[in-house]
Amino acid sequence: MIASNIVALPSPDGLDIALWLINLDHAPQAWNDAVLSEEEADRAARFRFEVHAHRYQASHVALRQILGQLTGQNPASLQFNTGSEGKPRLAQLGSPHFNLSHSAGWALIGTCASHPIGVDIEVIEPLNDAATLAQSHFTPSEQAAFLRTPAERQLAAFFGCWTRKEACLKALGSGLTIEPHTFEAGLDPQPRHTTIQVNDQACAMQVSSLIDLPVGGLAAAVAKLFDPRSPGLL
Repeated sequence: MIASNIVALPSPDGLDIALWLINLDHAPQAWNDAVLSEEEADRAARFRFEVHAHRYQASHVALRQILGQLTGQNPASLQFNTGSEGKPRLAQLGSPHFNLSHSAGWALIGTCASHPIGVDIEVIEPLNDAATLAQSHFTPSEQAAFLRTPAERQLAAFFGCWTRKEACLKALGSGLTIEPHTFEAGLDPQPRHTTIQVNDQACAMQVSSLIDLPVGGLAAAVAKLFDPRSPGLL
């Protein structure tokens, strides 16, 4: 059974990805002990503030419930390991690919049967240095598009581009070990194809913003890695 704080979202066209938005601050606390592993419980106990521990627990309970439903397994019995880039995945061969992102009281989970994916969600908060951050982390064409954006829309445009870049990097499992300014993700929320150079390999993917979220004040994106030889598939 999926908790009431987990809402299914429509998938961007052509990506064949299932998505869920999770309200971490309205999760049933009683489910944690029954679903989480000992390692997850220990990690939650190390958080300094209770709200952060609860949000961590809620995000991992949601992930286990969703993956349990997809695989037909007991959520508490799911076993995880990591790929070559340290990205978590289900230990059982043939299991769906997944990715989890959280920001403050919200989380986004994506799954895909065939290819590695990355998701990112951010609570849109005021930034005094958005232009400086764009100069550091965006490509020249993205910087130009940001500067052309009307001032009242620049904050949303910044977070839109940032979540797209994060989703691409998470599809690879590379975090920020690859500089965000080295590849195009774009400010336009529509789907686009891009490539990220990993050593001597160009990794192809499609990235799209989620523009119909049922909650305001959030930016989110999802990316699907296409090349079967890419790091995220190893």
